[in-house]
Amino acid sequence: MRQIVFALTLFGAAMLAMSGLTADEPKKDEAKLTKKEIAKMMKDAHDGAKSPHARTLAELKKDSPNWEEIAKDAKAFTAMSEAFKKVNLNYKSPDKYIESAAALNKAAGNKDKKAANEAFTGLTKSCASCHSYGGVPGER
Repeated sequence: MRQIVFALTLFGAAMLAMSGLTADEPKKDEAKLTKKEIAKMMKDAHDGAKSPHARTLAELKKDSPNWEEIAKDAKAFTAMSEAFKKVNLNYKSPDKYIESAAALNKAAGNKDKKAANEAFTGLTKSCASCHSYGGVPGER
């Protein structure tokens, strides 16, 4: 009987030790991104005639936007928002971008052109507030 109690005690202690070791390991989703990775994401989402930014701008100029396309492109802005949360941007707060990306995503889901235009304008202004006014070193 003592051997069984001893074995169960050892097993329990081993399980506690194992759970304690894995609890402190950072999850991959929580990993911090580098500024280089953020820069690549920014370029992919905002730069060029075929970027989500350019496509969204073009769709919102139409009388009847393609809401599926806007919703698809809004995901790139949402991903950028999530990335902003994983990097230290000590020169500017990404809050307006994050807020505007969420609003654009909601407006696309609701097929609300007015709200989508307001959100997209806010998103664009949040970029300009950082890039145009010396916020990002070397990106003026």
